[in-house]
Amino acid sequence: MQQHNVISKSVQVDPLTKLLDYVPFIDLLNQRFSSDSDSKKTLTALLFIEFDDLAQFNDIFGFNTDDQLIIQLSEKLSLLLKSEDVLARAGDNQYIIMQDLSASENPKELAKHIMHMLSEPFVVDTNIFYINASIGISCYPMDGNDAYRLIKTAKNTMRHAQKDGKNNIAFTPHRVALSSYEKSVRIMEDLPAAIENGEIYFAYQPQYSYTEERFIGAEMLARWRHPEYGEVSPEFFIPLAEKSGMVGPLTVKALVDASKAFTLFESEGIDDFSLSVNISPVFLMRSTFYKTIEFLMEQYPLSGKNINFEITEEVLMKNTDNLIKTLEKLKALDIGIELDDFGTGYTSLQHLAYLPIDTLKVDKSFVSGIDKNAKKKALFKAIVDMSHALNIDVIVEGVENSSEDRIIKTFKPTKAQGYFYSRPIHRDVLVEKLKQHNKQD
Repeated sequence: MQQHNVISKSVQVDPLTKLLDYVPFIDLLNQRFSSDSDSKKTLTALLFIEFDDLAQFNDIFGFNTDDQLIIQLSEKLSLLLKSEDVLARAGDNQYIIMQDLSASENPKELAKHIMHMLSEPFVVDTNIFYINASIGISCYPMDGNDAYRLIKTAKNTMRHAQKDGKNNIAFTPHRVALSSYEKSVRIMEDLPAAIENGEIYFAYQPQYSYTEERFIGAEMLARWRHPEYGEVSPEFFIPLAEKSGMVGPLTVKALVDASKAFTLFESEGIDDFSLSVNISPVFLMRSTFYKTIEFLMEQYPLSGKNINFEITEEVLMKNTDNLIKTLEKLKALDIGIELDDFGTGYTSLQHLAYLPIDTLKVDKSFVSGIDKNAKKKALFKAIVDMSHALNIDVIVEGVENSSEDRIIKTFKPTKAQGYFYSRPIHRDVLVEKLKQHNKQD
């Protein structure tokens, strides 16, 4: 069997496979991560693999069939690894691989090689076996800085892969592109200057009211035009801003931009128009959050303006009592509260009953194909009816075409946001759009 990252004889190994055992593997990982400097961290992937329950074969093919399959699995896995990789046995049918990555490598390639290996049969005493597996992948340092957290993340991700059936691979849901680790480090370094010098700016996506037959608001969306990488996706840089502590300054920039937008609206005679700002859960849960917002509302002419904060369902699961107090304070400042991407997280109906929420933003997954799916239409109706019964407004995200729009507009007084009405646009373009619309009225 190929040996990886040569292990001292004094270190505990699994007696069956001679692979590193779980506990010393944890120690090895933590020693490895603690030796990294803050300025230079070695990109490392953990692949958590769970195979079929091999013990099920023992009743039919003999009591040690599973042991023979496990030995074969361990040998075949070892042959797929580089000499510096570490393979450990974490449980009866579970393995973990630690893989060092260069900037050009992606652990999904190794996972694919493992799945390809499993497509070939295993043979024990002339009996042929096919073995299935699910693989979850986490990455240091993006997904954590200690072994237990990284392994737990990879294991939870593997469970998500299992929900989609056998032989699936899954990354952490919020991962950045692992093949561009150097880019992510550069982006984190460039964030402070980008917020300051205007590389990061805001686009505005209008929201249309079916009842009033006009645009009544817009969501502000952060964008980054990087001098080297061009347009950087917010899905890439927002998690990095949260990790680096720059999400606070980014939110401040959004509120300053909102202040400028309201001033422009007033100069053009545009009134009764709202702006929605996305608030990161990381920033919202800070003890200084409310004081910062209160200061900004006073420092910039935002008091009395029609401004909303969008929060995600994720934040509802954390410290609910303190969250309610914070949201109630925000409402005392005349800030509206919108619950974003409703239906994709873990919000219970009782949350909606006592949280001070003004608007539900229904996720686009409920809209896509609603004109062709009667059950989806019925579910959407139930959400709208429930919201209106609780005196909560509804904005529907992701309205992309006339067929979807035709269905959604029957559920008045909902509002719509999506490419059918407008892509995210520059503030000046938004003003012209609103002025033109007003002329048509």
